[in-house]
Amino acid sequence: MLNIKCPNNILIDNPTCIDTDSVSIQDVGHIVIASCTFSSNRFNNDQFNTLEIPLPCSLDNAVAKRKSEFLAGRYLAKIAMKHLGAEGLNIPIDEHKAPAWPSGLLGSISHSKNTALCVITKSQNHNFIGIDIEHWLSTSDANSLVNNIVVDQSEYQIMLPHISFEQAITLIFSAKESLYKAIFKAFSHYVDFDVAMVTELDFTTKQLTLTLCQNLSEAMHIGRQFICQFKLSEQLVTTLISD
Repeated sequence: MLNIKCPNNILIDNPTCIDTDSVSIQDVGHIVIASCTFSSNRFNNDQFNTLEIPLPCSLDNAVAKRKSEFLAGRYLAKIAMKHLGAEGLNIPIDEHKAPAWPSGLLGSISHSKNTALCVITKSQNHNFIGIDIEHWLSTSDANSLVNNIVVDQSEYQIMLPHISFEQAITLIFSAKESLYKAIFKAFSHYVDFDVAMVTELDFTTKQLTLTLCQNLSEAMHIGRQFICQFKLSEQLVTTLISD
């Protein structure tokens, strides 16, 4: 894994909501992952011009939090694509309100509170890619969401020797979010959390296996498995599916 610190290419006299010192790029095989922290309190609309990123009409009336999330994610996409040799490209919103990636590229964007992530790869190397980041759920949120997130209690029970119940539910939620982002392009519609379940877990390699519980297509049949990599920190969890 190669860690690269991005140069500060944002004008000092016109700072943006993005903490440029936090921006980094990781090369993981054929995959590029870009990350940063940002603050909606420092956002204003002029920052879209500063970073040369179009502000979609659909976000004209959005609150600063939503606009700063969008700006940070598209900024990361821009620098990640540049790292792959696709310079000067912007990512519009498609009819499903998802990122419309250029031909030949696959990508995924996620954000949670003040952290944003973007993963990009060339479609010749992968068929599916999805990334997600989540801050840990509170006890009350985990208890209220568990029945909507898991298919069977075994999904989180295999995690309890290693992490708390709240962390387990957050990890399962994030892993399934990464899966849905990865396979969304194949169906162009959203699927529920009960379409897949966690069937294997390896805390040594930080990987879990998601197995489809429903037939979505000929290629996406019951039993089809996806490997999800995960990273845990004190405040949040990051999951990645690349297939």
